[in-house]
Amino acid sequence: MFAVPEAETLLDTARWVSGAWLKEKFPRATVQLGTGQHALDESAVVLSQAAYDDGGTECATRIQLREDKAEATWRTTVTAVRSATRGGTVSVDLECFPNTAQALRTSKPNLVRELVAELEPRDGMSRLSVNALRVTRDRVHSLVDVLCDPHRQKPTLVAARPTQHDRLWSERVAGTMQSVAGDASTYLLWDLAAVDAFREAIGHQHRVGPGCVRTFLPLVDPAWPADAARHRLMGSTRWTDATDQTWRGVARGIHTLALERPLPQQLAAVEFPDRVAEQHRQERRETMDKARLLTAVPAQRTDGRDEELRAEVTLLNGLLEQADKELSELGWTVRLAERTNTSMQEQLQAVIAERDGEIEDHLTTLDALQQARVEADRLRLLLLRQGRSEDVVEAAESLPGIPSSFEELWGRLGELEHLTVTADQRIAVGLDEHAMSRTWAAKGWTALVSLDSYAAAAKAGFNGNFYQFCVRPPAGAKPYPVRQVAMTESAPTMSQYGHERLFPVPGGQRAQMQAHLKLAGRGRIAPRVYFLDEVKGVRGESAGRLVVGYIGPHLTNLMTN
Repeated sequence: MFAVPEAETLLDTARWVSGAWLKEKFPRATVQLGTGQHALDESAVVLSQAAYDDGGTECATRIQLREDKAEATWRTTVTAVRSATRGGTVSVDLECFPNTAQALRTSKPNLVRELVAELEPRDGMSRLSVNALRVTRDRVHSLVDVLCDPHRQKPTLVAARPTQHDRLWSERVAGTMQSVAGDASTYLLWDLAAVDAFREAIGHQHRVGPGCVRTFLPLVDPAWPADAARHRLMGSTRWTDATDQTWRGVARGIHTLALERPLPQQLAAVEFPDRVAEQHRQERRETMDKARLLTAVPAQRTDGRDEELRAEVTLLNGLLEQADKELSELGWTVRLAERTNTSMQEQLQAVIAERDGEIEDHLTTLDALQQARVEADRLRLLLLRQGRSEDVVEAAESLPGIPSSFEELWGRLGELEHLTVTADQRIAVGLDEHAMSRTWAAKGWTALVSLDSYAAAAKAGFNGNFYQFCVRPPAGAKPYPVRQVAMTESAPTMSQYGHERLFPVPGGQRAQMQAHLKLAGRGRIAPRVYFLDEVKGVRGESAGRLVVGYIGPHLTNLMTN
C-alpha cells in the first residue's frame, strides 16, 4: 500500500491499470469493470465495487480477482481510496488458499509495479519508483533529508555502484529494486564522487561503500553511531558471487516489513455496499415477475397453454440456476472467510509466542548484563585501589563491540582462536532477514565467545564439560546462561531427525552434534548453535578442537516451538 498525492484521477487510473493487467492475464476474455461480478473464464471471476461519499461522489473503488485453480484459490484485491484533503491511498493484497499440502511460492503481482509507475506515490519526502532514482554528488544532501525525514514510514534502499562495472551486480540490484517497488523507496549513488559525498554528509558509520547496498529503516539518526546497526548493510561480494544467494534476503526483508504495517485509516474506514447481492435480487425479481405474468393470463387453447407452461418452466429453471450460482458464490465467500480467520488466529498465536519468547530472552540478557556489571565494578574498584587508574581507562577504551548482524559476526570469527567453525555461512547470514536478527547476532557472538573461553580453559586444565563450565566457571571465564545450554537431544528426536544433526568437521567428514546453545527460547525461528567438543580428544581430524558445525534456525524435533 502506498500514498498518492494527486487524487483527482486516482480511481480512474487504478481501474485503467487494473483492467490492462487483467487483459494481459486473460487475453481471450472480455474484461468488464463496471460494478458487479463478471466471469473471465470457467475458473476466474472479477468483482468490481464502488463507494460514494455523502455528496454522491465516488470516493473509492475495489477490484478483486478470484482464480479457482486445482492447487489453490488465489485472490488479488486492488483498493483505491481518495480524499479531497489528504490525497489518496492504494493497496494491493494477494491471498493464497492452498487446496493441497504442496508448498506454494507466491510473488508480488506485476500489477503493483504498474500502479507505482502510473501513480508516482510518495512516502514522506521520498518518491516511490519502479527503478532506483539516480543520486549524483549535488543531490546527496536531498537523499540525506529523505533518510532523516520523520514522516517516512517505509524502508529506503541505497545502493552504490561498484568502481568497476559488474553485470551480475547490476542485474541483481536492479531486480531487487524492482521487486520492492511500492514497499520501499530506492536510490542509486551514481559514481565515486557521490559515494564520498554521501559518506561525508551522513557519517562514516552510516556510509554505503562502492558495490554495497544498505536498507535504511525509518528515523535514521546520523549523529548517533550506534544507530547504524539498525540499517542492514550488505557488502559487494554478496551481490557479485554467483553462488551466493544471500542478496535475495534484502527484498524478502522489505516484503516482511510491508506485511507487518497496519492498514491506513483511510483504507480501514471505507465501506463498499454489496451491489452484487442487489444485482442478484433484481434479477430474481424480474424473473419472478415474468413467471407471474405468464400464469396470470388464461389459456385459450390447449396447445397455447402448453407453450405457456414450457416458457414458465424455462424461467423457473433459470431462476433455480441463478439461485444455485448465488449459493455457490456465497459458499466460496464463507469458506474463504473462515480460512482467512483461521490463518489470522494462527498468526496471532505465533506473534504472541514470539513476543513471550522475546520477553524471556530479554530478562535473561538483563540478568547476565547485571552480573557482568557487578563483576566489572568490583574489578574496576580493585584496580583503582591498587592505583592502576590508567589500566581502567585503557580497558574501557579498548572494549570491542558486539556484532549487529550475522554477516558482521562472520567477519570477526578470526578473533576466536580456540574455535573451528564449519557451519554454513549462508544459513547463518540468512538469519539477518528477521526482525530479531540484531538480538540473535549479539547472543550468537556471546555464545561463540563462551565456547572459545571454555576451549581455552579446557586446554589449560579445566576438567569438566561445557555445561559444568557454565555452572561453575573458573576465574576469568565467560560462561553462557545455563538454562540455554543443552548437551544432548532426546532419543525420539535423534531417532527420527538425527540426520539433520550431522554437520561438517575438519577433514571433510560429517559428525553427529547434539550439544547446542539456544539463541532464543521460543518462536518459529528460535536459532541454535550446535557444536562438537573434541578439545580433549586424541583421535581424528577434530582432536583437540571445539567445532561449531551449525548456526541457524531451530532444527526439527518432536516438540512444538
